[in-house]
Amino acid sequence: MRDVTTVTRRHYDRFPYAFETALHAPLQLDGSLLGRAIREAAGPGTVVVDVGCGTGIVSRLVRERAPESAVIGVDLSRESLRRAQAAERHVPLVQGDNLSLPLRTGTADLVISRGVIMTTRAPRAALAELVRVLRVEGHLFVRVYSRAHPYRWVFRIAGPLCRGIAALPGGTALLAATVFPVFLLFVELAFLLMRGRGTRIPVAVGWSLFADQLLTPHNSFHTADEVIAWAAREGCHPVAHQTVTLGQQLEFLFVKDAGT
Repeated sequence: MRDVTTVTRRHYDRFPYAFETALHAPLQLDGSLLGRAIREAAGPGTVVVDVGCGTGIVSRLVRERAPESAVIGVDLSRESLRRAQAAERHVPLVQGDNLSLPLRTGTADLVISRGVIMTTRAPRAALAELVRVLRVEGHLFVRVYSRAHPYRWVFRIAGPLCRGIAALPGGTALLAATVFPVFLLFVELAFLLMRGRGTRIPVAVGWSLFADQLLTPHNSFHTADEVIAWAAREGCHPVAHQTVTLGQQLEFLFVKDAGT
């Protein structure tokens, strides 16, 4: 059985996730519990850790909304970190696995994990590691894929086919000419449904999302009750949770209790 960590790192080194559009910041903050987490937990003297920071969009959004916070980005992919550093030189970046974070216990006032723990071999253990680096009464934002959404079956059926094609000589070019245009059309339609107005997504940006959604080697899918139970066993209680992106994802805001 292939090592999930190794193949995931190789994937994001090859296809760094850089899906950023003019509507991305409102989607990530104003329509998300992430915006609430930043308002409530980030501020002067606080430490924010963005775990799975990718190319750094969330780290940059935190700096814009809470410039007096110290922001640290952690990611498995060296190429993603290189791009994040090129875009924002004031955020310290660390290469690391979210199953064993290179941070001291109780470091952070806010830990952000936006769509990351489900790409690991052990999402429950990854959540426990996020809680470990959080201080008591600190906030934890987590986003995962919903088990109830049809994307679960798209990933499990179309994903292996797309990854098999991508592994062939000229395979990514074939995907770009055939499957990708249909995918991009569906994404633009989803933006129209979510925001009430259309947006033209640049091809390079859309390809980044395509690679993340269909070429990523591993994803797991979860229920709200499951994630809340994991957090409770680590000494965290939920402040809020909701579905986002037309039900594809679940997001949670937790607070770490005293005595844990």
